Amino acid sequence: MEELFNLMSKCVETIEKGIKEKAFPEVARIYIERLGRSVRETEGVLKLVLMENTIQTPISPSSRSAIYNLRRAYYAVLSRMEKEKGVDRARSTELWRAAVNKLIEYINAEGISEAPMKIVVTYDIEEEDGKKVLKLKKAAILYFELEGVKELTFE
Repeated sequence: MEELFNLMSKCVETIEKGIKEKAFPEVARIYIERLGRSVRETEGVLKLVLMENTIQTPISPSSRSAIYNLRRAYYAVLSRMEKEKGVDRARSTELWRAAVNKLIEYINAEGISEAPMKIVVTYDIEEEDGKKVLKLKKAAILYFELEGVKELTFE
């Protein structure tokens, strides 16, 4: 994987250098810029989904199903951490509810609740009042929009 990230970084560097030095034909420049952005975005997404201490959903058809999948994954991790590391379930559940309510409000405010999405949440295990708790740190929402419509006529 490290080799892939190095190649992607080198590709982006080459594209940026070529654009800066005007090494590409003007008619191709816009497409090459788009390729560079796409490679950077893909690299960022790969780093995100490969991080440790994450809880991830599969790509879900809407925010409602993504939250449902996230809840199931969260409680699976919580059960494991409760056994392995002695995490306090009651306090972790309180923190979960507060975080997921904030997440739902954010998704609704952004107007992406009906978009297909994948949610990646990072977490830490912290000490709070002498108890270990599973605390969510950050959520990344990968949402997917309609790219276009293609039609095929059968005649």
